[in-house]
Amino acid sequence: MSLFFNGNVPEIVIFRMYMYDYLKKRGLSYTAEIFRKEGHVTTQPPFEFNQYPHGFLHEFWVKLHDDMYKPRLPKKLPSSNQALNVGSKRDTTPQIYQEGYSIQSLATFRSIDLLSACDFSSDGKVLASAGFGRKPLICYMDTCDCITTSQSHSAPISEVRFQPGTNIFATSSSDKAPGTVLFDLAGHNGVVKSLDFHPFEGLLCSSDSFDVIEVWDLIQGVRMKNFIAGGQQIRFQPVSGKFLAVAKGNTITILDIQTWNVQNRFQGHNKEIFSMCWDAKGQKIASVTEDCARVWSIAVCGQCLHEYQSNGKRFQSIIFHPRYPNALVIGGFQNMELWIPETGQVYHIHAHTNATITGLAACPQNEFIASCSSDCTVKIWK
Repeated sequence: MSLFFNGNVPEIVIFRMYMYDYLKKRGLSYTAEIFRKEGHVTTQPPFEFNQYPHGFLHEFWVKLHDDMYKPRLPKKLPSSNQALNVGSKRDTTPQIYQEGYSIQSLATFRSIDLLSACDFSSDGKVLASAGFGRKPLICYMDTCDCITTSQSHSAPISEVRFQPGTNIFATSSSDKAPGTVLFDLAGHNGVVKSLDFHPFEGLLCSSDSFDVIEVWDLIQGVRMKNFIAGGQQIRFQPVSGKFLAVAKGNTITILDIQTWNVQNRFQGHNKEIFSMCWDAKGQKIASVTEDCARVWSIAVCGQCLHEYQSNGKRFQSIIFHPRYPNALVIGGFQNMELWIPETGQVYHIHAHTNATITGLAACPQNEFIASCSSDCTVKIWK
């Protein structure tokens, strides 16, 4: 990729543009706005900056950190599946073959209840998981400690999501109220199935069993609007946050959040979609049903690029790998599978015994993968 600037633009102006773009994409909207005003940043970063999902300067900071510090691993020793660490530098899919893909279990956190969802904070230091216990389980990566929150829902929790760039997370439940650790957002009439934060604006969307999507202003703590379009799961497009993906039945609908009009539909699954996710650049969506995993392209009119049949393995969850951008991790019964769509190659990792992997999460910052399961455990992998 190439970036082109007017030769008359001073280097300090370009650097300030880089900094503003980086702060905004890291979720530090308030800091970015102060920097924009004090630095007199009047020009929006070029469209090409979208190729850098965490900000143009992100790779520079990562390299500087790696040169100065050794990676920190949890104090608890790996419990199983000992293997070569795949490293801290993000690579392309061919590296999988060069290195020989491997994964190790770093830690296991136990709950007294079945777990159905999990998510990392942006820095990878905190993992929140939840399920039938009605109280989120908060796990700290540096110390391997875990606690449950003092607040709880009155019914099982269906989903947990962190706000990018913060340690604030939200939960949804069949008690009809999406909530954060700061305040409750009451307004749904149906069971709240899913929610997600906008990547940099102070917005949260939630969807319920009546197909209603609520849009919340987190600064004011009020509902902005609602409309009929909801489904099983909703996810904002990373980087720009321009689109909201909505999975309902066997279809994924892409909405433009400026107009809330339908921009695209991905159709082709034969069964209900259990899980979906965007790639880091916001150009692809992966989805799984019980019998099939698919990868879709935003750029090619919603075309299905790749398909992988489960052959009875009962897929349940899916994420893009935090290191290999063109590979996916799929959760099913007992096993995680690393699927490389370009080649069709699959690696199997035994993860949970006699249990279904109900939720997966990934953190590009430290390349951790989390898997939560119906066996009441959440495991950390790298």
